[in-house]
Amino acid sequence: MPDRPRGPARFRRIVGRLTKPAVLAVLLACASASLAQNAPQPPCGRPPQPAYARVGEPPSFRVWGEGSLASWIPPPCTGWTVGAGNLVVALAGTFNYAGSADGLLDRFGAVSAASGIRYWSVTDKEWRDLITESAGIDGPESKRRRPDFTASEMKLGHDLYFVQRDSRTTGEIVYKMRVREASSDHIVVEMENVTPIRKFIVMLFRPGAIKFLYFLDRRAGRSWGLFALLSANSSFADSNAASFVNRAAAFYRHFTGVPTDGAPPLAR
Repeated sequence: MPDRPRGPARFRRIVGRLTKPAVLAVLLACASASLAQNAPQPPCGRPPQPAYARVGEPPSFRVWGEGSLASWIPPPCTGWTVGAGNLVVALAGTFNYAGSADGLLDRFGAVSAASGIRYWSVTDKEWRDLITESAGIDGPESKRRRPDFTASEMKLGHDLYFVQRDSRTTGEIVYKMRVREASSDHIVVEMENVTPIRKFIVMLFRPGAIKFLYFLDRRAGRSWGLFALLSANSSFADSNAASFVNRAAAFYRHFTGVPTDGAPPLAR
């Protein structure tokens, strides 16, 4: 029996047998796979991109600017639309936690605890306070402070509102938060700004231009995975990517229960 052709010769024979539509389908599939490997991918039905870092390691992170997001279609699990942002930052890591899922929800609901979060300023080359004031409020137009949100309250899936001041912008910023999914092994929390973000009289971000999305999943033993997405939509965003990485890292550390300035900065 004659030997079958191998290597390039066999490949050319196989391709030659394909119809033109079949060749096109193969090429499109390869292109789609390549795009998927280089696009933000939360852990919903597919392996996350970036992949989870191990327990005790800094979170893996990736940054996508406007050019690399031009053809990105956000996965349905994000709830985001095409063009939601011209900068996307993703962080993924693993942390040990022996408590219940409600205890993790409590960390998100304790909005007042965000006051004093620190981040590495790439401008000043030093650790700075990021959030100087944070408190729950009764509604998007309310000025009345209220106690932190409880896990039971958050699991109702309603929009919850809180107000913050940060060290780089002017005035109070109102955010809304909603728990989209909450079980003993899986939590999804989303947040976005409700009011504009300004620096003096300059509007940096319009309402809804800053979005956060957090996926928490129980993994082996006592470990949990946290995948965090930050989307920013503004001409200001793309030129300040390193700052957004460090801000996202500050919140990541806060929610995983470690000092926000206790590790080397992710971006300098």
